[in-house]
Amino acid sequence: MPPKRIKLRRLSAHTLFVILFSTLIIGSLIGIKIGSEEKSALNRRKFSSSFVDNHSLNVTSGPTPPVCADQRLDVVNIIVEAYNVNYGASQLQISNSFLPCGSFVSRFDSFGSFISSSMAINVDSTAIQFASGQTMANKTSSVYIQGDTNNYPLDTFSVSFNVRGTFDDGKPLPIVVYAFGQPLGYSLQLEVFGNEDNTAASIIVTARRNPTTIAFALAIMLLMWIMSLLAIALAYAVWTVPGKKVELPFIIFTVALLFAMPTVRNAMPNAPPIGVLADQMVTGWAMLLLSLAVISHFVNLLYHVYKDAAHAKQERNRLSRNYENVKFEEEMDPIAKVDAVHYSTSATK
Repeated sequence: MPPKRIKLRRLSAHTLFVILFSTLIIGSLIGIKIGSEEKSALNRRKFSSSFVDNHSLNVTSGPTPPVCADQRLDVVNIIVEAYNVNYGASQLQISNSFLPCGSFVSRFDSFGSFISSSMAINVDSTAIQFASGQTMANKTSSVYIQGDTNNYPLDTFSVSFNVRGTFDDGKPLPIVVYAFGQPLGYSLQLEVFGNEDNTAASIIVTARRNPTTIAFALAIMLLMWIMSLLAIALAYAVWTVPGKKVELPFIIFTVALLFAMPTVRNAMPNAPPIGVLADQMVTGWAMLLLSLAVISHFVNLLYHVYKDAAHAKQERNRLSRNYENVKFEEEMDPIAKVDAVHYSTSATK
């Protein structure tokens, strides 16, 4: 086969491989994006409600906002979304949205509804006040979480809090609470329980790290162990391989790993402060092994410095002795010749 055709086939094969590989990568990224969007939409549809029954709620007969057309009850709907977990402050941050319906709406337009009575709504320890005639704007609040981050990334936390309200100076406010949420990096399970007359609700949240976060954190821990063991293996090879001694790149590589290890550790998603169980099982050991590797390299360097110096001294002494022997022989050579002549003359006589 002509060389040009062989080169053309190789070029075609390489081009086809690049196209297929790029298509695979791009397709995978698009699939991940679509899957993430579908999962987010599914999580928004997965909510828990405190609604018990209709017997304790009054049915409204007057005009009602379009969003309340299917409900037609004198009630205030409260949508609670857990949107962030702040472990540093031990808080679950939530967003509260309000939708008044029935007789609690004095008037409404395409932009919102105006309430007919003053209201006070308590979300855990946060009190939210609304004056009569105004819209019920969204409010954010936070609740205290209980959990142990020591088991990161396999840690879990839980929190429970109550929602209740009053209107017209102390009357119990009929409410229906809907709770959902999927904070970044966490999987949440929410349960909402309402009392018999739908005037109070209790929300129970249980959360753990999502599979992506766990996999990423475990991968980083495994990488830290691998890098540390490779550094120890390199230090061991420097001592055991015949004729091998430490080189400057070895020291630079190990020292760079030692100082980079805390940064690698903090790259784990939503990582808590140093001191958790993962640090005792990974970070501490990694730092210890890398420190021992650095010490080993410097000891090996000093050992070879003194060894080479001693060897150089021995070589100089040997060369000096050889030089002195040669010089002595050169000095003795004429004397030996004279003695030989004298001996020869004496023998002839």
